[in-house]
Amino acid sequence: MHLSELSLTQFKNYQQASFRFNPNLNILFGLNGAGKTNVLDAIYYLSITKSYFNSVDHQQILQGNHFFVIEGQLNLETVTQKLRLIFQKGIGKSLLINNNEVEKFSSHIGAMPLVMIAPGDIQLIYEGSEERRKFMDLIISQCDRVYLHELMQYQRAIDQRNKLLKDFFENRYFNRELLEVYNTQLGSSGSYVHRARVSFIELFKPFFIENYQKLAGKDEGANLVYDSDLNKQFYPDILIASESADIDLLRTTRGIHRDDIQFLLDDNPLKKFGSQGQQKSFIIALKLAQFQYLHLKKGIKPLLLLDDIFEKLDHSRLTHLFNLVSEGVFGQIFITDTQHQRADELVQATGLPATFFHIQEADVLPFETNPSLR
Repeated sequence: MHLSELSLTQFKNYQQASFRFNPNLNILFGLNGAGKTNVLDAIYYLSITKSYFNSVDHQQILQGNHFFVIEGQLNLETVTQKLRLIFQKGIGKSLLINNNEVEKFSSHIGAMPLVMIAPGDIQLIYEGSEERRKFMDLIISQCDRVYLHELMQYQRAIDQRNKLLKDFFENRYFNRELLEVYNTQLGSSGSYVHRARVSFIELFKPFFIENYQKLAGKDEGANLVYDSDLNKQFYPDILIASESADIDLLRTTRGIHRDDIQFLLDDNPLKKFGSQGQQKSFIIALKLAQFQYLHLKKGIKPLLLLDDIFEKLDHSRLTHLFNLVSEGVFGQIFITDTQHQRADELVQATGLPATFFHIQEADVLPFETNPSLR
């Protein structure tokens, strides 16, 4: 699988731009703010149907306009797909594949698997449990459409149950029958989500641990522990035990919407005890494991998007990444950097064919492929 073409219209800082990509390695270089990362985000949009950095669609429109369009050509093993994603103010968002509109975006998730590694990923460590659940949910959803459906059903039931709890308080009326309806939905969908997350962690964790040890050069006890109320109790028992607290607090206090993944080093919280270098290794190991998991489950190599990777990783971590690239572990790769010289070194070290794009103020300037060979 590879993305051969990309076209942007009024997307972020681009009025109009077109790209023809290399099936192996693509380097986008230019000054900060030129629009390199926006190209990666456009690719992400075609895969996940939303921005990696900002989920508000209308904020992605070039200032002074009313819509944006992202188009791409995706080459699969036996077919070619033309993707067209459009967002218009006041109308909304639509996705077309070979000119046929996709009725539900959820049906497209996983059709174009990818992994993004960006500087902001460090927030997986520092932000609350919601970010870590999103990380887990996005990976599983690309492989299991039933999971995404049950997750959406669960969230809908949570919203309805929370509204009912507030109605109890405001109207002084306790509707036991309706509460049980929502409890049943939470139990059904929540149990499926929990089982899928348990299975995910079991398969994902060995990839992660091996990656971390290679990046760190030693065993530092890196570990992932899945925390969930359902690890110890069945869902009906959880809801019975928490009912009084839920009524008092006007919200559902327990369930898979409170799940978390503990990031540990030698059984200590990474956030508190991990050095900056250890935290970087942890994040990269997570992302590489994400790639390996998706490759295993989907049977195709995901696209790999590396934003500002040279600035954020030290020499030893870059060397490990370069080794993986040269071994052919990855498929199509997109890299952004402020200068092309460091990417030249990667090209020379791996021997991979590469195409360079010089981005300057949202313009794509002509640049010779593999400039190091000139």
